Amino acid sequence: MPPPDAARVALWAAFSELFLDTDISADTHRFVARRIIESGLPPETVLQVLWLEVFPALCDNLRVVAGEWAGFNDEWLSERVASIAAGEVNAYAPFALVTVNQVIKAIETQWELCAACLPASYRDLRRPSNQQIKRLGVIGRVTARD
Repeated sequence: MPPPDAARVALWAAFSELFLDTDISADTHRFVARRIIESGLPPETVLQVLWLEVFPALCDNLRVVAGEWAGFNDEWLSERVASIAAGEVNAYAPFALVTVNQVIKAIETQWELCAACLPASYRDLRRPSNQQIKRLGVIGRVTARD
């Protein structure tokens, strides 16, 4: 993965707010929406950043009993996204109280609330399939059809 630009890193940080072990408010949704617009990235890219970069990096925070609630360090987050993209670490713990599919559903709901604060072009996008999202976070991932 090439070094990300500042807009992408800022978007990772904004999306990370959706993965904290806290209640997510309408203020958070508006904050994320502002950061999306400020990124200047096309809607399709924004959705890929959420589901194929940030989700694998932070999903497990919502699957464990005592997840991070204070916020993620930008440097740690950048390293985590890069290590998963490079296939150096597994994104998903083999055992947790919550399944990856349950977290996908929860984040999908949060995305819809963020998208409601954005232009219509963001609301009609389709996210990657569950299999695509999960496959990205597993070392030795296969490339079979979904």
